[in-house]
Amino acid sequence: MIRTKEQHQNLKKNQLSKHLKKQYIGLDVLRGLGIFILVGLHSAFYYFDGLYDLDMENPPLVVTLIGLLLMFAGMFAIISGTAHMTQFIRRIKAKRESAQQIIKYFLVRGGMILVIAYTYFVFTGPGLVDFATRSSNNSILVDLIRYGIFKGFNFERLIYIDSLVMIGSNIILLGLFTAIFYKRFKSVENKWFSRAYLIGGLAIFALSIVRIPLYAIYIKAVTDGDYPVIIALNWLVNKNNPVLPYLAFGFFGMWIASMINLYPWKKVNRTVLSLASALLIIGVALYINLPDTMLQRGIDFKWYSIMMAQLGLFMIMVISALKLYDFRKTSCMTLGSLSKFVYRFSFGGLSVFFIESVFSACVYRVLKTIDPELSFSLGTALIYGFSLALFWGLVLVAWEKNGYKYGIEYFYGKIAAKFGGSAKQEKLEAAGAGSKRVKI
Repeated sequence: MIRTKEQHQNLKKNQLSKHLKKQYIGLDVLRGLGIFILVGLHSAFYYFDGLYDLDMENPPLVVTLIGLLLMFAGMFAIISGTAHMTQFIRRIKAKRESAQQIIKYFLVRGGMILVIAYTYFVFTGPGLVDFATRSSNNSILVDLIRYGIFKGFNFERLIYIDSLVMIGSNIILLGLFTAIFYKRFKSVENKWFSRAYLIGGLAIFALSIVRIPLYAIYIKAVTDGDYPVIIALNWLVNKNNPVLPYLAFGFFGMWIASMINLYPWKKVNRTVLSLASALLIIGVALYINLPDTMLQRGIDFKWYSIMMAQLGLFMIMVISALKLYDFRKTSCMTLGSLSKFVYRFSFGGLSVFFIESVFSACVYRVLKTIDPELSFSLGTALIYGFSLALFWGLVLVAWEKNGYKYGIEYFYGKIAAKFGGSAKQEKLEAAGAGSKRVKI
């Protein structure tokens, strides 16, 4: 059969559009795995009795690994960027939208995440450890449960940039940039629309090196009570997950999704892996050759090398998860038991994450009442933390049967559905159907 040039182009476009799916199972599995690990490590880290006696100049290897695993925020930023760009492209293809509608779509979602984030970190979140004073700045409910004291609102916790604050601010800022790019390039099929995210990601990551001097200025402002400077710089440079560099992680996630919309998977896979591998290799080389200050949490060139290595590593993890679960020759698959277990954390994991610090404090209080001399070594603390994570996994098994009703994700989906639809709500409803067979 002989096709005209126009017919050939339309056929090619239709074939490529099949790559952009309604849901990427790989992203959900990877997100769930990250939440599972964080839930386990949070509960373990804060109940290790030798925490303040660690030698930060020469820490044990396992402590260094735990420190690296706790720095998972960049992976969530890339996953969030990829997921939001996927949904954005779906919306644009279904109905052309104005820049104002695009901004509203992202603003509502980012705003909801920020409300959840600040409520979480003030009332139920994990502690902020200060090795110099051998103390932990805990959330209101954790302090109340562990020590029977009510400290009220804490300024340090209000200005701290945890992973949820980072994701919420990323969504809002990425929405603004997406509106600008879409207005400029007119179509998600324009290759420069995709390239704009790559260029933006590289530019923001390069710019992030200014966080090193700006952080010193910020700390001085906090010490001096210079609130205008604190307000101006807080989201940009404060610990732990500020705009610089984590907005770059979100840009790269959106770049990956826009590439999937335009090109065959093999080209996407090859292009992303090439850039990610280069970033990982350069970051690791810098890390090896710079003084080790990671566990001292200094904002220096060592920190920048870690961010570079993580950016490369997390892009490799995202593209590998997509390849494993979504871009295979078979049209559908059944998740294995282990994949299904962590997969559920992507649906109800935010609810678990929200209360896990309070729950672990309650469990520890009971154990301490039974045995006042209870003391956790590092190994025992890890067993304690991951036992609780496994417990939450079993809770999610039971909760899945009714679609994770009345959890944070449930209400998030309900509200988002009123502002242009909600992929989260669709996925929760599908999960409630109890199907073990997942279309990809």
